[in-house]
Amino acid sequence: MKLSLFTLLLFSFFGYAQYSTSAIVLDSADNTPLEFVGVYNSKDHTMTNADGRFQFSSSLDSITIYRVGYDKLNTTFQKLGDTIHLNKSVLELNEVTVTNEKTLWQKVGDSVRSNYPIYPYKEKFLLRGVLRYNGEITRIQDLQGKLERRTLLYTKEIDPDKKDFKVELTNMRKVGLVKDENDVYFIFESFNSLFMNLIPMNATGDDFDLTESSFDNGNKISINFQSKSAIKDEDFYGYYIINTEDYAMERFKMTVELYDKPFKNSGKHIRYRTVSYEKEISLSKSSNTSKYYIASAKYDVKVELTDEENSFTSFTMFHLF
Repeated sequence: MKLSLFTLLLFSFFGYAQYSTSAIVLDSADNTPLEFVGVYNSKDHTMTNADGRFQFSSSLDSITIYRVGYDKLNTTFQKLGDTIHLNKSVLELNEVTVTNEKTLWQKVGDSVRSNYPIYPYKEKFLLRGVLRYNGEITRIQDLQGKLERRTLLYTKEIDPDKKDFKVELTNMRKVGLVKDENDVYFIFESFNSLFMNLIPMNATGDDFDLTESSFDNGNKISINFQSKSAIKDEDFYGYYIINTEDYAMERFKMTVELYDKPFKNSGKHIRYRTVSYEKEISLSKSSNTSKYYIASAKYDVKVELTDEENSFTSFTMFHLF
């Protein structure tokens, strides 16, 4: 069965290393190692491995350590210890039912062109697809290169096109096991599908119930959405984090639960179906352009596997960072 996965982290790396360090990153609550934590600055980038460890070198004495769902740590080589604890992001919210969501969302819409690059621009990227089967990592595949985008976000005046992304590959790596007995593995989709998959969607229409939550002394607003029962066999929920200073979207998270979807057939009498998926995107503001770009992204997919006789049930998780 061919299943397509990817991971997206945007970064740049130039110059010669003058500083170097190695450390381990742990969850501050239970001291478990954190995998796929981004360690980067404006010139260089790396990630933690399955043990939470990393080695990082750069000509700049600055380090940002970040993973979606955790507070971002900004520090320097000199201040960094050999053990780093990250705190899970906690929002202390004052929740009220939204009565002016159209007004708030209109402000976000009116600020799109000033907040995001609605024009072609270039960046470097790392795509990482990770397959977990029965809880164990069985395969990792990386693609690294240069990307030219037509735009970051799509407005009503910009229709998506297959030529919106120009890619130059500079490196590729495959690590892990070969196909298992149930023929479970993955391949990358087209680059157009990969990059289009992590663009925030509009979940504020009539099919959703919305609530508004403020935090950080009113500097941030969370628009929480929940699909109504009119959407059959599917449950959508998540949130947008809005910066009230410039009405930019700084984070988007969406979870989709799928119920009683039919199985699809694959090789060796295996059947499969997607039961849920979740994506989370964080955007940060560039000091050079004053525009927001994707800083990190995650896309998780859960797939149920069985055979024609339903003699077993297995769940495969795909993690994209």
